Amino acid sequence: MGCVSSTHPGADPETLQAGPKPDWLIQHPVDPHYYLGIGSASKNQYGSEAQRSAQDMALTDLASQITVKITSNIVTTLIENGAITKDEYLATARSEVAAELEGHELVDTWQDATYHYAYYRLSKSQYAAIQARKRQSAVALSTDFLGKARTANELNQFTESFNALIQAFIPLLPYLNEALEVNLEGQSIILSNAVNSQLQSLLSGIDLSPNKSALTVKLGRPITEELTVLARGNAGQPLGGLPLRVQFQKGAGEVLGSVITGQEGIAVLQVTGITAPVKLQVLKISVDVEELIRSVKSPVLTGIINSIPPASTLIVMDVVNPFIYLEASESFDGRDMQQLQVEPRIKNHFIGQGFHFVDNPQDADWQMTLQATATKGVEYSGMYTCFADVNLHVVDRKSGAEIYNNSLSRVKGIDLSYENAANKSFNNAADTMITDILPQIMESIK
Repeated sequence: MGCVSSTHPGADPETLQAGPKPDWLIQHPVDPHYYLGIGSASKNQYGSEAQRSAQDMALTDLASQITVKITSNIVTTLIENGAITKDEYLATARSEVAAELEGHELVDTWQDATYHYAYYRLSKSQYAAIQARKRQSAVALSTDFLGKARTANELNQFTESFNALIQAFIPLLPYLNEALEVNLEGQSIILSNAVNSQLQSLLSGIDLSPNKSALTVKLGRPITEELTVLARGNAGQPLGGLPLRVQFQKGAGEVLGSVITGQEGIAVLQVTGITAPVKLQVLKISVDVEELIRSVKSPVLTGIINSIPPASTLIVMDVVNPFIYLEASESFDGRDMQQLQVEPRIKNHFIGQGFHFVDNPQDADWQMTLQATATKGVEYSGMYTCFADVNLHVVDRKSGAEIYNNSLSRVKGIDLSYENAANKSFNNAADTMITDILPQIMESIK
């Protein structure tokens, strides 16, 4: 196998004289004063990027020798609570170590016909000095943001305070396992604990209070009463700029799912309709943690924030079905029926589902119009056939909007007389409408 040393950079490997495999590939070197890393990359797999890939892998190998331990109470608590696994934390910490490596030097490279190889080293003393400098810079940056977060909190600026705390945490993430002490306002504190405590206090101290905890609403209609939620901090101060998530915990309806509190800490809720035929429904309003951490990239920091239960509150709604005024006409062979067949069955079906019928259309929410006609068919061997055409139309009296309109044509009925056959055709049509009518109406008002 032809082998080429890297001592002739830029030369064509095909024209170089084969060189011996270097000692660092024959036996992995050991040096107590250095972190060492060796990597390789297939030319077939990586092509022209094989040399760069080999160097990247060597740096990854070097970084893996820098020990990452879990000694921080913050990280330990996250793992115990299931917010992040031990492997996830270690993988994140190691990737951060690899990304932040400085002071490493390329000792040698070598290639043969199929692979590129690279050899890096990093002085342990130099690494320690670099880390000390970075640590000092991280402490200064984090302390500055912590101060800004506290000031924003005192000014009732929730978003500014929260964002400053995130910025205070980010420089500390590589050092969560270290007790970095600082003097803040005359007290010696562990900085990561102070930032975490401030974040916990900010989020867990939120109180959400609706202006109405219970109300009565009508199915399919917007809530006309003004619904608001007041957000306050742990000192009772209003929290402006707080994102909230609004959703049905029980039931369903049309609701603006995301709102933000104003300067006075108040958010207006918009529920434009109740669409589920459920008597008792519950609207849940909670701090929108997903929106808060949208820009957070660190899984460790995301885990810290998600481990804090978001503040929430509930609004209970007693849902009343709309009042219905029903006009019905049923005829057979051009004459009005003395005893209606379809109307009582449709009416009983709605009553069984919790709806109410009124005698005065002015008192109704919905106006329902039923028209049913039956016509004679043929007689054969003493059996008579009739066909029914039925239309049901439902309109919202307040808005004039059509809620439902459905027709059935030529529904057959057979019996020993035309009158009985007409009744059969009406009842068969009613059976079909009862099966489909309410689900279709419920779908139409969504």
